[in-house]
Amino acid sequence: MSKICSKQVSLITLCLLLIHLAAAQSDVILKVNGDEMKGKVIKINSADLQFIYQNETIEYTVEKSDIAKITFASGRVEFYNNATKNSDLNLEDHHNKVAILPFGYIKDLETSNALMTRKIQQETYTIFKKKSQNLEFQDPTTTNALLAKAGLDNNNLAGYTMGEISNILGVEYLVQGLVSIEKSTVTNYSNTATKSQSTTAHVDKKGHIIGDIWNDNKRISSSSTYSSSTQNFSTNITMNIYNDKGDNLFSKEHASFWQTQDAYKITLAFLAKRTPIYKK
Repeated sequence: MSKICSKQVSLITLCLLLIHLAAAQSDVILKVNGDEMKGKVIKINSADLQFIYQNETIEYTVEKSDIAKITFASGRVEFYNNATKNSDLNLEDHHNKVAILPFGYIKDLETSNALMTRKIQQETYTIFKKKSQNLEFQDPTTTNALLAKAGLDNNNLAGYTMGEISNILGVEYLVQGLVSIEKSTVTNYSNTATKSQSTTAHVDKKGHIIGDIWNDNKRISSSSTYSSSTQNFSTNITMNIYNDKGDNLFSKEHASFWQTQDAYKITLAFLAKRTPIYKK
């Protein structure tokens, strides 16, 4: 019976793997209205293209005017219409504009916390915004909306140059980074409290003898010990600054001196102050 179950599990695993591989080998068309089409681009014509949906056989015609970009199964990306217009913007239109990308976030080797990537992005924006002076910092909600419309997220940003991303966002500078947090040592604390009580005998108002008349003037002591422990964390942050030509203007990695879980906030400020776009 166990062998049958084992075979069934193996078969299910194989099916899931094949489904995953099939999805990974699909071409993805992102339309200007935000819709996605997954399947296979059969032929590209001057004004349209021929397309077959995944797991289907009917051939469709898609107008190029409706397409924002195509991500081919090979990983190659072609931009159309709005995406192309953004990439053709005059660099003067980007002048003194800065966008902060969602930060990469790793905690104990887990990378799936999308909430923290946006939280750190917002905190970084706040740090720079206070010292913006002649620079215009793009609000993170605007940055994330433009990224979403172009079909970009932390999972596929590696397929684009920083120059391409700058042009999509319409900015001159990009702030990009990675926060890594891991559990390190545990600090233990203990405290001992001692109470002492006199055994001196005396007579109360009702004439009763209180205390030990045989051990007069002695003190009885008792003690209690309390212990606690604190989990320490090791925090490491990398911060990069790129321009709209794709040049890396600043790159620095720093390990936080502090061992608390939110030590990344202090380290973000430390690195931000050392970038060329932080105006002191």
